Amino acid sequence: MNNYITENLLILSCNIDDFNPQNYEYITERLFQAKALDVWLTPIYMKKSRPANTLSVLVRPENKFSCLDIIFSETTTLGVREEQITRYSLDREFKTVDTPYGKISCKIAKKGNKIFNISAEYADCKRAAQQYNVPLKKVQQYALFSINEELNHE
Repeated sequence: MNNYITENLLILSCNIDDFNPQNYEYITERLFQAKALDVWLTPIYMKKSRPANTLSVLVRPENKFSCLDIIFSETTTLGVREEQITRYSLDREFKTVDTPYGKISCKIAKKGNKIFNISAEYADCKRAAQQYNVPLKKVQQYALFSINEELNHE
C-alpha cells in the first residue's frame, strides 16, 4: 500500500495576451471560491513576440464548469484547454500551537506515520506579525519550534 492520496484531476489552461494584469488577483480569488485547487500564471511569448501569460487552473472534474464560466467571463480568452492528470499527494493534518504571538495553525504533511513537511499557516503568521509588530519570519520560526516541540512529546 503506497499511502498516497490519489486523485484524477483536470488542468484548465489558456493563453492571454490582451488583458490588464491587475485583474489576475481578482480572477484568482474567484476561481478559488469556485473550488479551484490551485491557480497559477506562467509568462510566455506568443506570435509576433507578444508577452502573455498562460492561466492554469487545477480542478476536480465536478468543479470544471464553474471555473470555465469564470475564465470565459472574466478574461479575454476565446478558448480553454483541458488536460486530465493524476495527482499523488500527502495526507494533511492541522494542529494549532500557542506562541508568544498567539495561536498559529500548522499544517503537517505525512505519509502514514512519517512526517515529510511542517509549515506554519501564512495568514495566521501575517496577522500575528502585524498585530505584535514583529518580523513575519520570527512568528514563523516560533510556530515551527512550537509544533516540533509538541510533536516530539507525543
